[in-house]
Amino acid sequence: MKVPTKDYSMQTPSQQKNKHFSPFSGFLPFFWLALACLGGILLAYLIKIPNWLWILGVSASLILLVITLALPKKLSFTHLLRKYLRSDQRLPGLVLSAIFFFGGWRYTVTRPVITPEHVAFYNGRGTVQLIGTMIKPPDPRDSHTNLVIAVDSLRMLNEDLAEVASNQMSGQVLIQIKSWQEFEYGDQLLITGQLETPFESADFSYQDYLANKDIFSLMPYAKVEKITSGQGKPIRAFLYELQSKSLDTLHDLFHSPESDLLAGILLGRDQGLSHELQEAFRKTGTSHIIAISGFNIAILAGLFSGVFTRLLGRRWGALTAVVGIIGYSLLVGGEAAVVRAAIMGGLGVLGGMFGRRQNGLNSLGLAVMPMLLINPNLLWDIGFQLSASATLGLILYAQPLEERFIKTARNWMTEERAQKLVGPASEFLLFTFAAQVMTLPIIAYHFGGISWLAMIANPLILPPQSLVLILGGFSLLTGMILPGLSKIIAILAAPFVRYTIHMVSWLAHLPGGDITLPKFHFLWLAIFYVVLFIVTLLPREQRKSILMKAFSFEAGILLLVGGVFFMWNRVLTISDDQLHLTFLDDEGTYLIQSPAGNTVLVGGGESPTHLKQVLGQFLPAGDNKLSAVIVGSAARDDLNGLTDGILHTPVEIILWGGDPEVNQTSVAVYTSFSNRSVPISAMEPGQLLYLGEGGILRVLWVGERGAVLWLEWHNFTALLPTGKVADHWLSTPWSPQVILLPDDLKAETLPQPILKDWAPCVLLLPLKETDLPLQGEHELLSILEDYPIVNTLEYEWVRISTDGKNMWIDGK
Repeated sequence: MKVPTKDYSMQTPSQQKNKHFSPFSGFLPFFWLALACLGGILLAYLIKIPNWLWILGVSASLILLVITLALPKKLSFTHLLRKYLRSDQRLPGLVLSAIFFFGGWRYTVTRPVITPEHVAFYNGRGTVQLIGTMIKPPDPRDSHTNLVIAVDSLRMLNEDLAEVASNQMSGQVLIQIKSWQEFEYGDQLLITGQLETPFESADFSYQDYLANKDIFSLMPYAKVEKITSGQGKPIRAFLYELQSKSLDTLHDLFHSPESDLLAGILLGRDQGLSHELQEAFRKTGTSHIIAISGFNIAILAGLFSGVFTRLLGRRWGALTAVVGIIGYSLLVGGEAAVVRAAIMGGLGVLGGMFGRRQNGLNSLGLAVMPMLLINPNLLWDIGFQLSASATLGLILYAQPLEERFIKTARNWMTEERAQKLVGPASEFLLFTFAAQVMTLPIIAYHFGGISWLAMIANPLILPPQSLVLILGGFSLLTGMILPGLSKIIAILAAPFVRYTIHMVSWLAHLPGGDITLPKFHFLWLAIFYVVLFIVTLLPREQRKSILMKAFSFEAGILLLVGGVFFMWNRVLTISDDQLHLTFLDDEGTYLIQSPAGNTVLVGGGESPTHLKQVLGQFLPAGDNKLSAVIVGSAARDDLNGLTDGILHTPVEIILWGGDPEVNQTSVAVYTSFSNRSVPISAMEPGQLLYLGEGGILRVLWVGERGAVLWLEWHNFTALLPTGKVADHWLSTPWSPQVILLPDDLKAETLPQPILKDWAPCVLLLPLKETDLPLQGEHELLSILEDYPIVNTLEYEWVRISTDGKNMWIDGK
């Protein structure tokens, strides 16, 4: 009797489609190697492990691999060893282990050793004179311009330290200069100023941000002179010149703000966008469309592959798409972030066009692993993360979305018409959505949350972005070659660019736009991707089983209650997009509240009870924490309020100036913070406290009995001395709009010519009843009667609010 056999080739198409194929099945050597390398780098970042242990791990893995392959297979010991070490697999476990340890070793050895031959060694050591070369084009901002300098030599100007020879000095410095000064890539500069270590707070580490770009020193307010030009690399100079010409072409073809938006989308040059428009993109969760190093390259890869495949066939279409991506990368200046994105996008196209999704995953791993081994710090680069996640989204979800589109479209049209329609739909919507699914959580993680507006903004904004890319890019390209033809193409592109601007601006003004999902922990980011992969990549039966176990009626009730509590908490703590500077008493105690939600208390006053009451009045409900407390003066009247006034208020960091043991009150306050395990940092001139959204609090001077602080946010500036500062408050970066007059200021020491030159908008004078003479008016009030002065005799508290341009004063 013959046993019947099943002929799989005779299955119907519907039966074949019902069988689920996971993109993670099959042989994916480069994908798993890249994950192993990433794991090693993460472990080295989290735990400080000596180099020799990483080398030992690599050596042991390779030696064990050789042993398992060399031992005779007939031995039972060999069989067990191969089984437990997975040596019989196509990708042996010991190879993954070796790459894991090698990745950790690479991260460890790339961390710089700060020696006298490294420029960061001289941070905080006084005034220095540098000779260095600009290795990037200038980065203009509203109030200053950033220059990145590779240091050739260094000389101390106020310390007896030897000059370091040019061939021994290493390191890069971020220089900040006045916006009107003009320099270009390749200029060799003579720079004078003070080197600083970028500030690090509990909420944001500018130090880590710059360290990932291999920059460990910052020099604000530098004095710069050009020595010579043309010291850069010729190829890079040509690419930067090409980018500059591209920018000029866009401004010739389009009016502002259309030209500024296209410069951001096509060239990554978003400096021309107004603060209001940048804020609108941020609020609506659509800032990713102007990050060419990540999201747009992935979309461009999908567009090129779709168009060229239909025109030239699968293989030649893929190759042409890769050439197009390379050409675009060169056009926008060949920045490292763009090149990395182009490599990932190009390999993703090749993998997707020449085979299944597994090939795309292998291509992504092949692109990511060498990049991480060359520069492990890329793992913390936002552009790299967006590039990798957007490419992964295209690999995993572009094909299933196309299949789902065809299946749905067949309900209203013939299959032949659905097949023709799926190409344009993919290029203008589906590819964008696939990349967006993977990048939106990363954007929310890095940029302090994401508004609910993003849920409606992205479906409205993303579809025309493909046309913005295609028509805008084509008009730019023809504008550099055939200016006459480019104006016609620019007319076609302009409506889609205007639509993007007007839609984003309109959505940003919808009520409740400031209610955002909070910046969440990395753990929640991992959970999101795990759930996403379970829902989208597992077979229906496994997915249903997992979801039924994970969710129940009780869990739904808890989720609902938590959601209601979260929404009310967000409503109560909503920001009004203004910076508030509130003077709380007659001792010069003040509270700074930034639009990003950071709060800084300077001083404490003489009454703990009063401090409790005013903080309860001005701190938002449900969020009574202080981002920082600054102790500039250790005098009892300036400090006594801190003994009990914020005993139950969470504090993230303390900046302490002067000697903490100068009196019993300062000792008590210092000890109280130490016992609460609050980090205490000694205050030093040049320190920066980043308040978020461009707000900066800078330490200008620190003495034994006081300090001088400088607050700036966009066009708003305030000079804020605290304690006894003598005449040190007169040295400022530029003219302040708001001045808190020092409490030791006397009429005979009042610098009237300087005040007249500054022309401040507001003068704050802390006064109490005991400061008044027995007869007549306070002498300072008489002298300053022609100035816009506010004193604490008239008001219990004074609040200055600003949106960065306008200013409002309120008091009680």
